[in-house]
Amino acid sequence: LSSAASDVYKRQVMECVRRSNIRNGIISISSMHTTASVFTATNDIEALNGYLKYYEKVSTLAEEPLRAAICHQLAGGSVVTAICDSEISLGLTQYIIYMDFDGEREKTVEINIIGE
Repeated sequence: LSSAASDVYKRQVMECVRRSNIRNGIISISSMHTTASVFTATNDIEALNGYLKYYEKVSTLAEEPLRAAICHQLAGGSVVTAICDSEISLGLTQYIIYMDFDGEREKTVEINIIGE
């Protein structure tokens, strides 16, 4: 089981909010694959490695082809949060994390914004 984590989605998501001209609403960020996840967490590398170790430990109970999909189920496939005054509503140390659990192909993340 291999993985790569990234917090670039906070910047990329903020760019989508800025281009949408939505001041107040809801944003949904979703992984379009069952072997990658989008979730909120601290951007501390030790914490992310701890999550990954936990996912790997639990997923070893399954056959190899299912391990990345189990990690996706544990971490979650999407984040839904508020947009207030054109800002994503997250805690001070909270980041939008994208984690790919198999790295086998290019993945897609879908962003939907609803509001006014």
